[in-house]
Amino acid sequence: MENQNESMLVKGFYPKQKHPNAPDFVIAKGSINLPQFAEFMREFKAANPGEEWVNIDMKVSKAGKGVAVTDTWKPDPNMAGQGAPAAAPAAAPTLEDIPF
Repeated sequence: MENQNESMLVKGFYPKQKHPNAPDFVIAKGSINLPQFAEFMREFKAANPGEEWVNIDMKVSKAGKGVAVTDTWKPDPNMAGQGAPAAAPAAAPTLEDIPF
């Protein structure tokens, strides 16, 4: 990938809208095709050596289907110390956080 600021399509990850009868704690649905997703991860790591996270935006295509793309936004290091302080990263959910 030549421009690392450009989003990549997340191959093998297929977001879907949640079922209308799903409970409120269900945000969305998604399916992962393991071979396709593994290929995406290899490509992502090659294009982004040293990255430990992949941020994914789930969007709706012009055709109305769910798509997933990488979120490549990074804070501007020249703006450090300006504006509002950065929020602390959210803690990873634990088994106690699951409502069922």
